[in-house]
Amino acid sequence: MATAPREVLPTSEARAALTTIAAEFRENGTAAGIVVFGSRRVPEAAVVPYELIELLDPVIEDLVVAARVRERLADDDGERVSLSDVVARFNIDLDR
Repeated sequence: MATAPREVLPTSEARAALTTIAAEFRENGTAAGIVVFGSRRVPEAAVVPYELIELLDPVIEDLVVAARVRERLADDDGERVSLSDVVARFNIDLDR
């Protein structure tokens, strides 16, 4: 039942086939492939073997972190503040 990533199942067909899809994932693991589905065959979501998620988890985490870094760099105005400036501005006693 798993399809090539380019073939998009209608959502209703994917929903009806979930038991079959899960059985194929159990039998074939990552080789079962990815099931892509969406309304009017427009890709909106995917069902993947959990085994594949376990393999991809470190990569996904790296991609999420990289996206956050890019966002922060885009917002960076270049201004830097030293620790001593922060201590003075907020009247912080570092010796406590």
